[in-house]
Amino acid sequence: MNYYWKLSQQIDEDDVDKLAGTLKVKPIIARLLMQRGLDSPEKAESFFSPSLKDQYDPFLMDGMHTAVGRVLQALDRHEKILIYGDYDVDGTTGAALLYMFFSELGAEVEYYIPDRLKEGYGISLAGIEFAAASGFTLMVSVDCGVAASKEIATAKEKGIDTIICDHHEVETCPAAVAVLDPIKPGCDYPFKFLSGCGVAYKFAKAISTELGKSDLPDQYLDLVAIAAAADVVPLVGENRIFVQAGFMAISKKPRAGIKALLDSSRSDHKRLTTGQVSFNIAPRINAVGRLGDAKRAVELLITDNEDMASEFAQVLETENSHRRILDEKTFNEAKEQALAILSTDHRNSLVLHSESWHPGVVGIVASRIVETFYKPTIMLATVDGVVRGSARSVVGYDIFDAIRKCSDLLLQFGGHKFAAGLALAPENLGRFVAKFEQVVMETLTEEMKTPVISIDADLNLTDLDGEFIKTLKRFEPFGPHNSKPIFRTSNVYLTDSRIVGSSHLRMKLKADGVTFDAIKFRNGDNTIKPGTMLDVVYSLDENRYAGNVYYQLQLKDFRKSEESLGG
Repeated sequence: MNYYWKLSQQIDEDDVDKLAGTLKVKPIIARLLMQRGLDSPEKAESFFSPSLKDQYDPFLMDGMHTAVGRVLQALDRHEKILIYGDYDVDGTTGAALLYMFFSELGAEVEYYIPDRLKEGYGISLAGIEFAAASGFTLMVSVDCGVAASKEIATAKEKGIDTIICDHHEVETCPAAVAVLDPIKPGCDYPFKFLSGCGVAYKFAKAISTELGKSDLPDQYLDLVAIAAAADVVPLVGENRIFVQAGFMAISKKPRAGIKALLDSSRSDHKRLTTGQVSFNIAPRINAVGRLGDAKRAVELLITDNEDMASEFAQVLETENSHRRILDEKTFNEAKEQALAILSTDHRNSLVLHSESWHPGVVGIVASRIVETFYKPTIMLATVDGVVRGSARSVVGYDIFDAIRKCSDLLLQFGGHKFAAGLALAPENLGRFVAKFEQVVMETLTEEMKTPVISIDADLNLTDLDGEFIKTLKRFEPFGPHNSKPIFRTSNVYLTDSRIVGSSHLRMKLKADGVTFDAIKFRNGDNTIKPGTMLDVVYSLDENRYAGNVYYQLQLKDFRKSEESLGG
């Protein structure tokens, strides 16, 4: 894939030097801060030292007073409370958080996670029937609910009140007791990027504040941190506060379930990163929901028995291994289907479908298809006579809005700008493919069609010294809106290169007497030879081996120096 290298907007050097002098840091660090909008010592200090004291009052969220009042009433009346979660990391961590929180308050509480294959996404009528038959009179949803108007109305008819903790887009809110969603119309909550689990934490915070125990939910920030990292929400503001606090709690004393997960994935809990959560922890939690019963993930997270946690973690490990096999098979089939479509037709989008695909892996594969072809992509499978699937987008394109414009052909849809889910009748598939392509053709700009690597700054290899690396670590945790800095170094000498694994290119790069190891994952150009002068774009990775720490360049792209473009 050919990338356009785009150098970030340059900051006035006088302003950079002024901030660098005040903070006593290198100008490159000051430049990175200012590119993130941290253009004053106060903002920089708040960024480098996030504090729970800086989070917003939960009662600023619309509906919070009503929601807290209804819960206090339920506690006083000893009503049965059902926590209704979703089957992904965000939904299961949120369900675990509220289940443990309400249990600690002495409530009679249970949790319910829908069956992905039988019930689909969100609150289901089957879930409502379970709640009614079991005598629940209050239901609290996590990471779902804003699209469940019919189901919530049915629950009300059966004597069940509903409080929604969600973070997805909605045009018209269901008639619930309260809808806690920072991005719903009319909500003035200052921070708009909470995960579903984050909204659940704010709800628990409000309840405990009202009870005079405001710090009670802070023991669950490890779950909030994992949800934020896994759900790829912007890691700024409150999310940065929660993730750093949660990771710190895990490094000191991880709860049994999280420790078991970290052990099974060979992750170091003392140096947990968002990358480890995304690539090691989240897939294992998601796997049980994709391929079976997601309640097992909640059971893992709420147990305090280490032996039981290890057993659950092994189940997740087995399911994840199965999921990876399915992923690879589905990806290869989807890739062939995409190549066949593109060989005969120019498309701005890809809608791929097979009745044999497992619906639990189509979202993951859709992301890989976007990486391969760089087009808004929808992957669909057929489940019990209904076509269901997941959508993934390219940078800058609102795929949720595109799907919404095709809603007349859909049975159900939901999601956000870069990822969505949908369901439709098989007889509407052909018309949906045509209409979706027409919408994308009309709304996808030329700029969005080319993948861009945004470069924070040009750097010499000699700049990568101990002081710089130590300060750069203070930018963690990395994620959306606070991405790991990307640097460009020109005219480096390739002294060695070799293929490792199936397709990864390991290199040694030298400039100005300094040599660094580098790696390019899933490399498409294996013809590069030692002795070549290169321009490289990369992030800095920390590795540990035999008790030693060393750094390597993780290459995003490279070009022969005379061919360099962009900037």
